[in-house]
Amino acid sequence: MTIRIERLQARRAALRVDLARFLPPFLLAGYGVFIVSLFVRHVMTWYINPAYVWPTTAAGVVLLGLAIFAVAHRTDTAGEGEACCTSDACGCGQPSARLWPYVGLCIPLLLAVVFPPRSLASFAALQRGPEIAGMTTIHGAPTFHRVSLSVDTSTFSLQDWAGALSADPNPRDFMGKPVAITGMVLHSSGSVPPGYLMVLRFQITCCIADARPVGLVVRDTSRGALKDNQWVKVIGRMGAASYQGQKLAVVEPRQIVPTKAGNPYMS
Repeated sequence: MTIRIERLQARRAALRVDLARFLPPFLLAGYGVFIVSLFVRHVMTWYINPAYVWPTTAAGVVLLGLAIFAVAHRTDTAGEGEACCTSDACGCGQPSARLWPYVGLCIPLLLAVVFPPRSLASFAALQRGPEIAGMTTIHGAPTFHRVSLSVDTSTFSLQDWAGALSADPNPRDFMGKPVAITGMVLHSSGSVPPGYLMVLRFQITCCIADARPVGLVVRDTSRGALKDNQWVKVIGRMGAASYQGQKLAVVEPRQIVPTKAGNPYMS
């Protein structure tokens, strides 16, 4: 009976040693696969600033490489470990491996799998307070000087318009300028005139935690067909409307076309 108990204890100790040997590279591989998968699925910017996408992806590749090297190295030395554990002490006098630190490191990875990434949407925009280009100064947006009549604004992104209107909020300076922007729809009765909606994205400075919803006011020609969070491409010209006692630059659309969801963040 005593011999059986000792054999069982020896097997458990050997199993703990094997787990302790292979769990670290498997964890490295898990985090590496997760990081690379974010890049492949084009959702890494839902976590971090787009400027850090390539360094972070490279780090994921490095983690995968280290994991492969570690598994190969541990496989080569597995025979030595098994010979070592044939002794009564199993482990050649070394303390038994502790597995709980590895279990703790598994928890963030499991949470990332159970709760897939989601981008910010209209609810977050309303909670954070949407910033209207031309009414507020958009921090982090590119700075433009006054847009002359010779500038072709048809190539302006929503972020470009936010910078231009932040530098020069007078809508008269932009009257008739061509507009072609893409973003998500937000109905905010407290922020835009009746009959208008916002087309917005999130301006980030460092990371998603500081993302601020920034948008242009667009006349709603869909008669209520457009819903919050729906992605659209708006083609038209810049106009003006009166709101809360002041003139506001608005987009007079020629077309509002539903489109595939894109990157919700600007940096």
